[in-house]
Formats: sequence, structure tokens, C-alpha cells
Amino acid sequence: MKTNIFLLALIALLATAACRKDNVDPTSQKEVRNAIEDIMDRQDLNSIAFSVTKGSDVLWAEAMGYADAEGKIAATTDTRYLLASVSKTVTAVALLQLVEDGQITLDEDINTHLPFIARNPDYPNTSITYRMLLAHASSISDNHQNTLDLYCYGSDCSMSMADFFDAVFIPGGSYFSADNFSSAEPGTVSDYSNLGSALIGYLVERISGMPFDQYCKQHIFSPLGMNHTEWRLADSPLSETATPISNDLTGSSPHYTFPDYPNGGLRASANDLSRFWRAIIQGGSLDGTTILSPQTVQSMFSLQFGFGDQCLAFYYETVDGMRLLGHSGGEMGVTTEMYHDPATGTGVVVLNNNDDADLSMVVSYLMQYGNAQ
Repeated sequence: MKTNIFLLALIALLATAACRKDNVDPTSQKEVRNAIEDIMDRQDLNSIAFSVTKGSDVLWAEAMGYADAEGKIAATTDTRYLLASVSKTVTAVALLQLVEDGQITLDEDINTHLPFIARNPDYPNTSITYRMLLAHASSISDNHQNTLDLYCYGSDCSMSMADFFDAVFIPGGSYFSADNFSSAEPGTVSDYSNLGSALIGYLVERISGMPFDQYCKQHIFSPLGMNHTEWRLADSPLSETATPISNDLTGSSPHYTFPDYPNGGLRASANDLSRFWRAIIQGGSLDGTTILSPQTVQSMFSLQFGFGDQCLAFYYETVDGMRLLGHSGGEMGVTTEMYHDPATGTGVVVLNNNDDADLSMVVSYLMQYGNAQ
């Protein structure tokens, strides 16, 4: 059955309209807060934690609702949320630090640093490069991986990334399939790939010689003072972590992990993610700490391979008429947003612990508030 694009567009428009509260004064925190609370009521959202920034300054940070509704634990701006695909931006920064260190170049073949061969079998003579992975143009596909259940509940998965990717790319492996690649030649088509993004994290591990989570802690989190951010569930105190709310989470623990965690397994607070985002927006530095050069950040914000929206890890998206740059995320029981208005310098982070929450108007109201300051 063919999808009716016009019907889907109409549904999306009506959903946005239903969440809109007209005549909100963007200069008034009280009115914006009321509008956000109205969205939470309409969608029955458990909690929202957010931050609005401009330059190095936090203009407004607040949390509403419950991180754990059953335990009546209120959300705070230090509550850790599973970031889902927003995690990919941190993974990208880790790789680009290695580019800056001269250990690799963006346009070299990734196979130099892999113990197996990652080549599209339809294009055996076409290299897959780091740039292609970052721009979702590698032709590495999620088609087969989407049929698998790789979740581990209540603990970190025991399978290492090395074992996972051996199983994916070595013929005969548990997760090996011709559908791990699309029919497109690498570098020609934009095809969002969780598998390709996770491979970036594994490459960071291979090139740096450090476990990926430890590399990020040493080179990104600790330097930026992100003290409520961890890749590993074992390192994230559950008393500080928002409980994901989803009908799909029916097991003994609502907290879960996956072996390809660099594509979506980071847990961070709104305050911490705001520090990361402010550093990136300002050209790679915050409060005297530099994690990337301005030139590298500019490359991250530049369109790739002639695509209309996709940059390196980040992408452009129109939200309530505003052309914003950033990334969103969604997993079982979490919805996350991280955007920047290049025209004004306003940055917004919004974290939530519900399935498929429509946070577009929350982003819009907060962005308007920041732009009005």
C-alpha cells in the first residue's frame, strides 16, 4: 500500500496546531512555561528537562514533572536521560578529535583500522570513508539490524563492540546479512544508519586504543565538567536517572542497553548536554576548555555530498518555520531534542522520558524565548 504523503503532512500539521498555544509572549518565562505545561498535559508526558542558551550563557534551565512517577521523584536539570540518537553527535566529536590529532583523515578508507572488511559487495572498489559514515552516506544499512532484538535489560550488554561488529561484518556471523548494505554506491545517497554510527564508536576505540566510553569521559565529559553523563548503565545511578515510560517495556527493568551503544546509548542531564552543546555552538570551546577547533566545528555544520539537509552528524530541520541545526532522538521511553538557530546563536536542549513525544512546539517556544533575549 502506498503512503498518502499529503495525508501524512496534514496529520503532522494538525498535530502541531493541536500543541500550539496562541498569543504566547516569547519574552515571558511564565507564559512559555504555561504553554509547555499545556503540551505536557495534552500528551500526558511524564517529565521535561530543558536548557536555553545563547553564547556561553544559560538563559533558562528548568525541569517539570517526574523522573520516576511511581516513586514520585521529581525531574531536575541534573536528572540523567537516555539521549537516544542525540548520542551520535558526541560519537562524532570523538572521531573528529582523532582527525584533528592527525591519526586519520576524513576521506580515507575506514578499513585501514578494522579487523574485517567493510565494503559494499555491489561496489567492491569503492572505499567507505569516515566522512561517509558521519554524513550517513556509507551505504551501510539498518535493514537487517532492524529485524533483531539486541536490547539488554537492567544491565550493560556483555557483548563487546568487537564481538558485535565481527558478528555483523564477517561472513557466517550471527548478524551478518547482505542487507547490512544498501544497493546505493557509497557517497551517493543519504540513508540514515544506526549501524554506521555505531561503527564510528568502534573505530574510535580501535584508533585510540581506549574503550570508547573511557575515551569520551577522558576527552569530552571530564574536560567540559559533564559530571552527570555516562555511556554505561552501571555508571549511571538509577536514583539520578529518568525512568523510560513505554508500553514496550514490560520486563523487570525499564532501563536497557544495546551492544552498538555509540549510536544512542548515552545518558546525560540537561545541564550537561547544554555544556556540550554550548561548546559546539561556540566553535568547540566552553569556559576555556577546547574539545574541537572552530574549523572542525564549521565542517560539522557544512552540508555534505550535495545533500540538502545532512551535515557531519548534524542536520538542518525546519521546526515551526525556523531553519534549525541539530539532532533529535527517540528510543523506547525517551524523546530528545538538541537544536541551534544559526541566525541568532540560541541553543535549546529538551529531554523527555516518554515514547514518541511531539516536542516540536516545546523547542519552538524555547527557541523564541532565547531569540527574544
